[in-house]
Amino acid sequence: MSVVHRLAAGWLVDHLSFINQCGYEICDPFAYPGGVTLNTSVTSAGRFRATSATSSSGDGPIPDPEIVVEAQSKTAKPRYMFREEFFDILKPHIAAAPEDQLWQGCPGMNLTEIKVNNSTEEHQEGTTSGIGVSVVSARKKRKRKCVFNQENSSNSAKIVVLMGQKYLVPPKSSFLLSDISCLQPLLNYKKKYDVIVIDPPWENKSVKRSNRYSHLSSWQIKQIPVPALAAPNCLVVTWVTNRQKHLRFVKDELYPHWSVKTLAEWHWVKITRDGEFVLPLDSLHKKPYEVLVLGRVQGDIKEASRKSEEILPVPEHKLIVSIPCSLHSHKPPLAAVLAEFIKPDVECLELFARNLQPGWTSWGNEVLKFQHIDYFTLLQNKD
Repeated sequence: MSVVHRLAAGWLVDHLSFINQCGYEICDPFAYPGGVTLNTSVTSAGRFRATSATSSSGDGPIPDPEIVVEAQSKTAKPRYMFREEFFDILKPHIAAAPEDQLWQGCPGMNLTEIKVNNSTEEHQEGTTSGIGVSVVSARKKRKRKCVFNQENSSNSAKIVVLMGQKYLVPPKSSFLLSDISCLQPLLNYKKKYDVIVIDPPWENKSVKRSNRYSHLSSWQIKQIPVPALAAPNCLVVTWVTNRQKHLRFVKDELYPHWSVKTLAEWHWVKITRDGEFVLPLDSLHKKPYEVLVLGRVQGDIKEASRKSEEILPVPEHKLIVSIPCSLHSHKPPLAAVLAEFIKPDVECLELFARNLQPGWTSWGNEVLKFQHIDYFTLLQNKD
């Protein structure tokens, strides 16, 4: 469990342990040693046409090098662990992540790297036991943007190769890689989610100067179809920067627009290994904490009251305390701290996700960012 200690004020969370307990053991006794792909082509209308199933074991055509699901042999059970140095925060004033020293030329997957010309390019789909990969194409400004959709329904992790890069997909997880202009495939799941966690790319001066990632305006964030994705009484959790402007926007405009009633304002407090704040509390710029605004979707009163009968009320104020990952915007897991306020076995969705977790559907244009295999260490194989 990621929660290592509970207090009346909140929880002490071990982010690193959570990642490593997600089950990054590659173990599939039914998988082919070289992997299996199902080739498809994308029509101009964006529909799929299956063409063939092939094996990369040497007995069939060579699979598409762009999209491959790697499977392991029957006896190999390699296990991956997230690299501890990314949580080695010993002193206040958290430093930038040593990503450049770790590896170069292997950035986390995002849509800016997989745009292709609107010409004769074809995209293929790969599947293997317990996993399905689909590629959808959407037109925008004379370019096509790929949408990768994958579900790992097995009890073990999978290695997926996209555009020559390897990513680890934990068991019982699914993801959709697209940008905000390609949300229709997510709606096509026709699922209603009981928990929706949102980490919007807020607009601010620092982001504009660094050009580190694209940001969305308040108007664009309001267009996210949360009402279409939310089940009755859905718990909505939104990460907010420390700017009061954004906090007021969520409470006064965004949540009312989505028919969400604000219930609570929690804080994620970042500490070092010695228990100190990573930044001074009175810092004029960055703070050693971030804000979460929690609310519930308001709908049919009878349906909502029936669903909430066995759910504890959400406390107005709580603290989530943890050592932060030095990788930018790698947020701590919320599944364990939210568990007591939701029913078991519910559908959970994270929007603008940068990593995957078991039991959740994750969407975003950097959804595989922290799943890159270079962030992990391969342990000794088990027999």
